[in-house]
Amino acid sequence: MKLRLDKPSREAIGSRVREIRLFNQLEQTQLAGQAGLSQAIISQYEKGLTEISLSFIRFLADSFGVSGDWLIFGAGASPFERAQKQIDVRLPADAGPAAKKKRKRDGYCGIPLVDPRAAASPGKIRAEKISVWEILPVQQVSGRTNLVALDIKAEWVKNMNPPFRAGSRAVVDRGDKAITPDAYYAVNTLSRKAPSSEASVNAIRRLSRSGQRLWFVEDRPSGDFEHLDMKTGDRIEDIVIGRIIWVWQKLA
Repeated sequence: MKLRLDKPSREAIGSRVREIRLFNQLEQTQLAGQAGLSQAIISQYEKGLTEISLSFIRFLADSFGVSGDWLIFGAGASPFERAQKQIDVRLPADAGPAAKKKRKRDGYCGIPLVDPRAAASPGKIRAEKISVWEILPVQQVSGRTNLVALDIKAEWVKNMNPPFRAGSRAVVDRGDKAITPDAYYAVNTLSRKAPSSEASVNAIRRLSRSGQRLWFVEDRPSGDFEHLDMKTGDRIEDIVIGRIIWVWQKLA
């Protein structure tokens, strides 16, 4: 039996289904497997494109400890907002031969797309900060772990060459802050002007360090390079958010 609902109601339920899935760190295929459905059906449920079945509502309530009233009507506060669970975005290490075989076969991994402030926050990222999961080939991340994806803003890449342009999307390795001359980095050049709780990516640059001076290098400089003279207490971790390992232009 399916719930006969209008499109806005279906979309609202779909957003709560997605919230459950992200909170529990599941891909659509994983949730589909647990529920005995196809990934396509889960995708349609989350987008509100099809009427959701009562059996699936019961499955979610029984499996994840949420109430039917919240799932269907949005009654009360989200159980996930109350819990404020955080997701460890690091890719899990292979657990053994079976895991290695599966990764080799599947060949893909999920990278969370987040906003600039969430990217600059250390460690874990809350589920509600993740817009979507970018699915990328494993070979593109080259064994890296602490990865996030960002939508590039125009003001970040002024005087930078393609592929760094507004509308592109970049993958940032937050675990790689070692400065090398041929690499590009997501940086927080305003690290001294805002508290650490408000840290945010605000530029993409090449970097060069000379003693205590850190240079933010543009590809097509229009004047003097911006730089920061590091003082006692300044940490490179607060300035360099991470190395950019992949950039691509989003499809329209």
